[in-house]
Amino acid sequence: MKNINKIFLGLFTSIALLTSCSDFLDEEPRSTWGIDDFYSNTAEAEIALAGIYSYLASDQVYGQSMSVIMESGTDEGYYNRRYNENWTVGLYRHTSADRYVKDLWTALYQVINLSNMFLERLNKENIEEEEYNALIGEARFLRAHAYSLLVDWWEQVPMPLSSTLDQSVNNMAPSTLEELYAQIISDFTFAAENLPAITDANYTQGRANSMAAHGLMARVYLKMAGYPMKDASKYALALEQCEIVINSGQFVMDTSEFEFVDNGDGPKLVVTKDAYRDHFLSYIENRYDTNESIFEISFRYLRETGIDAHGRIGGLNGLAFSFGGGNDGYPGAYAMENASPLLKDLYTANNDQLRLLWNLPEMQYTGSGDAKRVTSTLASNYCPGKFKRWEPANYDDLDITPEEGEIEPYILLEANPTPNRNFTGVNFPVLRYSDILLMAAEVENELNGPTATAIGYLDEVRARAGLIPIEATGRAGVVASTELFFNELVDERLRELCYEGLRKRDLIRWELLGTKLDLLNATIIGNPDYSPTNENHNAFLRSGQFFDETKHMSLPYPQQEVNINNLLDQKPEW
Repeated sequence: MKNINKIFLGLFTSIALLTSCSDFLDEEPRSTWGIDDFYSNTAEAEIALAGIYSYLASDQVYGQSMSVIMESGTDEGYYNRRYNENWTVGLYRHTSADRYVKDLWTALYQVINLSNMFLERLNKENIEEEEYNALIGEARFLRAHAYSLLVDWWEQVPMPLSSTLDQSVNNMAPSTLEELYAQIISDFTFAAENLPAITDANYTQGRANSMAAHGLMARVYLKMAGYPMKDASKYALALEQCEIVINSGQFVMDTSEFEFVDNGDGPKLVVTKDAYRDHFLSYIENRYDTNESIFEISFRYLRETGIDAHGRIGGLNGLAFSFGGGNDGYPGAYAMENASPLLKDLYTANNDQLRLLWNLPEMQYTGSGDAKRVTSTLASNYCPGKFKRWEPANYDDLDITPEEGEIEPYILLEANPTPNRNFTGVNFPVLRYSDILLMAAEVENELNGPTATAIGYLDEVRARAGLIPIEATGRAGVVASTELFFNELVDERLRELCYEGLRKRDLIRWELLGTKLDLLNATIIGNPDYSPTNENHNAFLRSGQFFDETKHMSLPYPQQEVNINNLLDQKPEW
C-alpha cells in the first residue's frame, strides 16, 4: 500500500510542478497524464490533500522561512550572526528580489492552485455526500489559510479561484482587502460546517477540523479589526468565533500542580506537574495533545502518508548543540536566533518560572560535550528553548565543568532516535486553545472593557503556567482599564505564544512593531553586559535600526511576479 501511495504521490507532485504559481509557468506543460482521472475516489483525494499539506510544511512556509527566519526581528528574538545578513526579512534588509519573499509567495500560491484544482476535479460520483463535503471543506480550509497568510504578509494580492495550467491567465490585478477577506471567510465557513470535529472517530490527527476553521476565522476577523483595515465591527465577529470554540467543550487548558516538600531544610514549593512543558513535548515527540492543539503542521502525519517531510524547527531556533561534528545521530542545532532580553524581563516581572525555564532555559551543549549555562542575555547562544531537541540528563551539570574527555549525558527529546543535524521532525503549532482564550480576552476587552469574562480567559492561560489569578497578584492594577488590560494581553501573548510564528503579525495589526523594536534596542543598550565595541552586541540592534514603518508593515511583491503579471504594479514604497 505504501508503494501505491508513493506512485500516486509522485504523480501528484508532477501535477503540482506543472500547475504551480506563475514563475513555474514559463514553459508549456509537457504532459497532463493522469490529471483528469486522479481525483476519482477518496483514497486519491486524500493523497492529493496530503500533497497540499506538504507545501505548508515546506522550508518556504512553516518548515523554516515563515515560522522562524521571516518571523524574527521583533521583541521576541533576532538573527544572531553578526558577519552576514542572511535573514534579510527579519533584519528588514530585504528587497523585492529577495528569495524569502519570492519563495513564500510561490509556496502559498502552490497551495491555492492545487486547492483550486482539487475543488474543480474531485469526482462526486464515487464518494458519499458527507465525505465529499468534508473533502471539499478541507481543500477550502487550506485555500483560506494560504490566502490569509498572503494577506497578512502582503495585504492586497491577486486572487485566482480556478486552477492555472498555462501562462495565458497569469495577468491578474490584486483584489481588494474586502474581496479577499470575503472569500477567506466564505471558505472557512464552509470548512467549519463540513469538517469533522477533532473528537470525531473518523478524524485523522494532523489534518484540518471544524474548530480549527472557527479559530482561524477568529484570527482573520481580529486582523480585519486592526491594521490596515481597522474595521472595529469585526471584533464582535471574532468573539463569536472564539466562543464557538470555547463552548464546544472539545478543548481544555491543563493546569500545572505544586506541593510543599520538606526534606529537613524547610518547606519548598515543588512542581509536581508542569503542564506547559508537557504540552510542548507533544510537538517535539510527535504526539497529538488534542486537549489544546487545535491545528498543527504535522510532519508525523505527512510521513505516515509516504511524504518525506521535515522542517528545521528546533534547529535554527533551538538550543545550541555542537557535539558530534555535524554527523547524524545528534540533536544538532545551529541556533541562529537569539531570544530577546525583553522576554526574560517579562517572565521575571510576572514571577513566571515555568514558562521562563521552558522557553528560555539559558543553556547550550558544546562541541566538547559540556552542558553549560548561558549566563548573559546578550551572549550569542542565548537562544529559545520552546522546541528544544535535547536537555541535560542532570541539570546540575550546567554548573559543573567536566574533566577533559568526559561527556556529560543528555536526553534526546525528539521522537527520531537518529536525528539529523540539519532537519527535525518537530511538529509546529498553528493554532492552540490558549491562543483562542487570549483572542477572546482581547476582543471582550475591546468591546466591553476588562470584564470578569475577559479576566477569566487570561487566568485560564495563567493557571496552566502555574500562576495565580491576575487580581490576586501585586499587578492587579492591569485590570483597571481597557488600555492597561490590553497592554497586559500584549505582554501575555508574548509570554505564552513566543516562537510560534505569530508575534510579528500581532505587532503589525496593533501598529506596535516599531515601538517594540525601539524598546528592544533600548533594553539591549541598557543591559549591564552591553559593550559598544562588541560587534555581536551591535549586530543585535540591526532589526530596530533598519525597520522603516513606511515600508516594512507589509512585504513587496516579488519582482519576478511584477515582471510577469502585467496587472501587478510594485508598491510605491518599494
